[in-house]
Amino acid sequence: MSAKRRVVVWGTGTIGAPGLKAIIEHPELELVGVHAWSADKLGVDAGKIAGTSDTGVITTNDLDALLDLGADCLAHFGNGALREAACNAEMIPFLKRGTNVVTCSQMDIFMPRYGRQEFVRPVAQACEEGKSSIFSTGVEPGYCTTGFPLSLLSVAGRVDEVHLAEIADVSAYTGVESLKLYGFGEPLDFEPPIYAEGIGEAWHMSTVRSMAEYLGVELDDVTSIWENAGLDRDQETSFGLIKAGRTMATRWTITGLSNGKPVVIYKKIERLHLDAGNDWEYAKLGAGEAAWRIQIVGQPSMVSEINADLASGCAMVALHPVNAIPVVCDAAPGILDPAKLPHFYSRTLGAGIERAAAVS
Repeated sequence: MSAKRRVVVWGTGTIGAPGLKAIIEHPELELVGVHAWSADKLGVDAGKIAGTSDTGVITTNDLDALLDLGADCLAHFGNGALREAACNAEMIPFLKRGTNVVTCSQMDIFMPRYGRQEFVRPVAQACEEGKSSIFSTGVEPGYCTTGFPLSLLSVAGRVDEVHLAEIADVSAYTGVESLKLYGFGEPLDFEPPIYAEGIGEAWHMSTVRSMAEYLGVELDDVTSIWENAGLDRDQETSFGLIKAGRTMATRWTITGLSNGKPVVIYKKIERLHLDAGNDWEYAKLGAGEAAWRIQIVGQPSMVSEINADLASGCAMVALHPVNAIPVVCDAAPGILDPAKLPHFYSRTLGAGIERAAAVS
């Protein structure tokens, strides 16, 4: 068996904590450093944050000390909400040192040809300088807009339309900065930052363009519609009190057209209460708070849905980049395309399961 990949973790919040736990428990990874910024998390054993036994790795905010570890990979789970420049500043020193990076925080480099180049170019230059690789992914954008639909397309025939949707109940989600991007609590005619500013182009319009690219489709137009819905009553939420008639649910529909015909249709439906936007799509399977649905219209047609509770959905955001670390470390330098990476998957087994001997 090859030596374990040595990993530094940056960010230990709602997404980062399950990512940290996954790295501690991963049989092919070794945690060697953790960056934390809040006073209550500094100087403590990483295991206390992750909910595992002690690891001997103590959290720090000393960037130079973490760089000097010469790790194989940085797992970056920092807050990405309107922090693109800050995320770059956190990751680029590692890339320049030759440390590979996986991240769920910088979506401009998820599909770099469609990202904002003021954020893409510095990362590409750092990869070139350090001969390092970086992979940006998560769930959506991430696995549920690449690996999940591409797996279904591997058993498709004629494809007329591809529908991708995230349907989420975020009433228990405490990521306030992320929720602000969607304009919750604002008037119903408000156009939020993720729609009105360039961040949405990198995060979600790239989903439609990249799927068309994978299908070999020439798009002649991409349309985008934002809708808000409220309730007829005041509602207390994890986001705070939202007055009647203010935004409690959002639906974003992006459509890629070829010869005027819809081919790739993406929808993102977020609710702070299940009664809001009650004529919009709901999850069809289970009672989870997050669902990702893929529908292929063609011959044959098919529908598949992943359904998870909110905590599991947050963990999935971190798990996709964590499971990618071995292949990212082996990849050629540069910003990596998810469709061009080898298959990767979890290697962490439950208690009582015997691991097979390594096969050469």
